[in-house]
Amino acid sequence: MPASTKKIVTDVVDNLKKIPSPEKKGETFWAYLKEQLYSESPWDKEDLNVIEQEIDKSLDSLDKKDLTELWKNTDKGWEKFEADKKVDDKEMKSDLTDEILGQVMDRMDDHYVSRDSFFPESTVYERSSKEEVPEEKPDEEAEPENLDDEDIKIDDDDLFNDEEFEEDDETHY
Repeated sequence: MPASTKKIVTDVVDNLKKIPSPEKKGETFWAYLKEQLYSESPWDKEDLNVIEQEIDKSLDSLDKKDLTELWKNTDKGWEKFEADKKVDDKEMKSDLTDEILGQVMDRMDDHYVSRDSFFPESTVYERSSKEEVPEEKPDEEAEPENLDDEDIKIDDDDLFNDEEFEEDDETHY
């Protein structure tokens, strides 16, 4: 199975859940990181290094082909690839680490909704040819397109009903 950033992010998160918290016994490093996120305190470089080390372990297990494909699917990677910039494995891993680190951090936020959902995509169902398709009725509220002045026929009497105005004038005096 080809590598994907989503799979690597999941593996990194799972590994961070196995590492003990540096502060509280019985808690995981992942829980510790989430507490830091919600406390809005600055990130400790050592904590970020732990995450990056887990990412590096996952990237080190990839062969050159998978690493290159994964890298090309990142914004930085695609830009460099399109520009025909020569990049070595170290630079590819650095770009991927930045990308994956961001996704791991996003995963910490319980309220974050990713553009790449971690849930399976909904299945698209097609209507069988035997079923009748209900006829769509035009929306009466929708504005017609491409109307010329000739197509619009408005009678002044429809707009300005004098009887209605006369009644209003009499009642206000």
